[in-house]
Amino acid sequence: MSQEPGRITKFIQSTFGFRKTTLTVLVIISYIVTILLNLYFDKVSLTPPEPAPRILSTAWLDLQTISTNFHPYTSHANDDVHDYLLERISTICARKSYMEVDDDYDKLKFMVNQQDVFDPESLTNRIIYFESGNIVVKIEGKSPALPGVLVSSHYDSVPTAYGATDDGMGVASMLGILEHYSSDESEQPERTIIFNFNNDEEFGLLGAEAFMKHKWAKLVKYFVNLEGTGAGGKAILFRSTDVGVLSYYSAASRPFANSLFQEGFQSGLIRSQTDYKVYVENGLRGVDIAFYKPRSLYHTLRDSITGTSLGSLWHMEINALNLVDALANESTQISDDTSQAVFFDILGKFFFYCSVNSLYVLDIFIVSIVPIVTIICVLIVAKRGTWYVEFGRGWLRYPISLLASYALTAFVSKYLYLNDPVLLSNDYISPLLALSSLNLLCNYLILNFLAWLRPIHDQKLVCLLELNFILWIGAIWMTMQEKQEHNVAGYIITIVHSLVSVSSIFGLIGLTLKRRAPRYRRTMKPRIYGSNEQERPHSDNENSSPAETIPDSNDSENQPLLPPENSSNNNNSTIVVIEHESEETYKQKLKHAALQSFSYDWSIQFLILVPLSTFLIYTNGELALQALNQTVQESSYFGRVTMQILVGVAVSVGVPVTPFIHKLNGALVLFLTAVLLVCSMVSYFESPYSYANPLKLRFLQTIDEASKAPLVNLFGRAGYIEPMLRDLPSLKDSGTAISCTINNDMGTERCQYEGPRPYLLDGTSADNEFSHYLSVQVVNNSNNGDVVDNYTPVEVDFLINVQDNRNCILRFNSSNYDSLKSPHSEKMVSPVKLVTLYVNGYESVPLSSVPSGYSTDEAGNHRFKTMKGIDEIQLHKLNWTQPYYHVGLQWLRTAFDDDDNIDKSAQLGMSVSCYWGEYDEEVRVDDRKVRKVRALDELIQYSPRHMVYSNLERGLVEINSHVIL
Repeated sequence: MSQEPGRITKFIQSTFGFRKTTLTVLVIISYIVTILLNLYFDKVSLTPPEPAPRILSTAWLDLQTISTNFHPYTSHANDDVHDYLLERISTICARKSYMEVDDDYDKLKFMVNQQDVFDPESLTNRIIYFESGNIVVKIEGKSPALPGVLVSSHYDSVPTAYGATDDGMGVASMLGILEHYSSDESEQPERTIIFNFNNDEEFGLLGAEAFMKHKWAKLVKYFVNLEGTGAGGKAILFRSTDVGVLSYYSAASRPFANSLFQEGFQSGLIRSQTDYKVYVENGLRGVDIAFYKPRSLYHTLRDSITGTSLGSLWHMEINALNLVDALANESTQISDDTSQAVFFDILGKFFFYCSVNSLYVLDIFIVSIVPIVTIICVLIVAKRGTWYVEFGRGWLRYPISLLASYALTAFVSKYLYLNDPVLLSNDYISPLLALSSLNLLCNYLILNFLAWLRPIHDQKLVCLLELNFILWIGAIWMTMQEKQEHNVAGYIITIVHSLVSVSSIFGLIGLTLKRRAPRYRRTMKPRIYGSNEQERPHSDNENSSPAETIPDSNDSENQPLLPPENSSNNNNSTIVVIEHESEETYKQKLKHAALQSFSYDWSIQFLILVPLSTFLIYTNGELALQALNQTVQESSYFGRVTMQILVGVAVSVGVPVTPFIHKLNGALVLFLTAVLLVCSMVSYFESPYSYANPLKLRFLQTIDEASKAPLVNLFGRAGYIEPMLRDLPSLKDSGTAISCTINNDMGTERCQYEGPRPYLLDGTSADNEFSHYLSVQVVNNSNNGDVVDNYTPVEVDFLINVQDNRNCILRFNSSNYDSLKSPHSEKMVSPVKLVTLYVNGYESVPLSSVPSGYSTDEAGNHRFKTMKGIDEIQLHKLNWTQPYYHVGLQWLRTAFDDDDNIDKSAQLGMSVSCYWGEYDEEVRVDDRKVRKVRALDELIQYSPRHMVYSNLERGLVEINSHVIL
């Protein structure tokens, strides 16, 4: 007769046994703690010190001043910011004798052959003439022979933004760091520090290009680049050249870093660029730190001082200062380990990093040792007979559950995407919760049903072992990627796989430590109540009582499987069984006892696996979604990719719980069902845009010199532009036609209509004729029909007469060549081989006498020669009053004909596009004030609150002229 367990035993069983209530409580605690920890430490990281340090208060004032007006390179306000910075920096540097300022303005001018930095697939061969407006500061180190440290940010904004975050925060942080080193409390650093306050990053990273030609560029080997691609928040270290430099970020007091972002850049998922690219290509080693969200406010009117905070500025400033100080005061050699780094922070308090090679070695060890230990434990358990599971039964349920739940989750996500392709732009939390709940419910229903239908002993261990195997395969693939340094985000799989391995092996070890299971033996003994002998089961120990050891089918679930500690057969592997019992019945009773017994190792397995894995997956998953959710506005490609990432996060965040999920309490299942229904409804009916997360459209007004029509161009996701345009007063009054062209492959559209004309110059109406803004005057042209052969270059020079302008672009075309089609065609080879920008008069020189690459002549004229052909020429100048660019070209007819026949009619077409980037400005025309870009004013005034505008090109107004040479 079984003995009823005591109260203490019941308490232990009810509290620590593998019960639904206990499991459910731990699951809820794990998820709540994960979310609350992230929210709390996010808030702590953005809390500025009280009272604010001087370097913070002065930097905040600097930021307010810098972001007073829009200040792109193509604006007069850009000069105002330059002058303010020069004055501030000069005042700061005057405090220390070892601090020096050098202003590039109107001094550093050059040409460079630069591929498209924002489109790595572009084949356009472009030559850029640039006049630098950089302000460079040198803090001489006590050991100037040591390689120095560069700190860089850009002070220009885009035409449609105040530039508070992009990149006023970086500039203000650099000023704060300068203030720190100029204070009486600060000593001279060990290494030289160079500060590059650079200009014109937004349209070609040209300020960084200019720095590499500065006299102080050779002093530095390491760099810290400060950027901003959002509006406020925390500044993340998202790229590093190598682990040697990255190690110094350990000095950051509020670390926020993750190599997950670097993997996004390396995989091509993130295509924007920063000055980091230029510095790395020139052999420097360093890191990239930037604000990263919300992307829909990036480059818009709402990138302003109201969109950021003192806490955000301090987060960038103090971390940058800590890093620069650690690098600059390193008196010994900085590690020359240039292998890529894997890195992440933990709650903004701790920073972890290692080289990819180190992670590779660790992964090799893990993927090698885990299967060995697992197999050994399984063999021991099988030999001891302590796990009552048949290897042909119950092993398919977990893979089936995972596949089915993933398939259902992916199917529902596609339905949500088809219903609203830009859903994630406004809210990724609701679909994430809906899909996570759906995935958990699907796993619960399948695994719980199968556990009821065909129960197996320790189903959670079966699931853990299978999950371990799945992650082991993933770890092998990740290890192969790490071998070639192709992946710096693999640490997530490494950690989760390790936790699953420890949890599953712990379960196996628990089984190996259990008492050996009784063996069934049959002997012939006489019946007690009869004279005839009868075969009956018997054990080696005949004195044992059967009732002591084998539980009846009606026994409590608390009945132990093994004999009591004081049983007479405690040290024997056999046991007496009930008379007339068959071997099959005996085994079934053993299995039944195992299924009904309490398992106390589950809690340790749960605590090993679930809290840490859930925290890691959720933290990294949300970080990725924060960075990418609003990229869905850019194209359908990003929409699909981001939704796939959301599905991956939704599934992954529930995976650690799935081995235990069949034991969930019904109340939590009902709660998950409610979350699924509510969040699905929200995701289905919610608007894709809001004031907090607006739709971003890109604006450009184009005027062709021939047609004279001031056409407004708006670019964005398809389906949202035309309805808004039809409500504009100017279009309703005039009945102006709207023309929209949809790119079905990208899910975008470009709408065009004739809008209010721009006024760009002070003066009369005649001064504001479009032909007065831009005209091209050919001065000399040797293409007059007197052709000797196809290999004698045609020489031409011309004036681009353009008023109050800083930027123009030249492109070329002919009967079988078009520079606009050359970006993705290797067959398109430009006939233009030499470009000259004349500074001091025209001078004809033979093409063969000009060296390849960039050169200047005695008169100071700038030349660039490349026989690969020039597809595009970009011209930049600082002088607002200079009325023209004087340009010379030499081009060959052989680009048109492959035979030896002389084509006297060959001509070269050239289009000139010039840009003006001042939006929030007025001009006086015929004694009345007029806004410069009235079409954009109208859009901003009458658009819904959930729409914002950015620039489509390097200016807001583009005027085009075309000539035949």
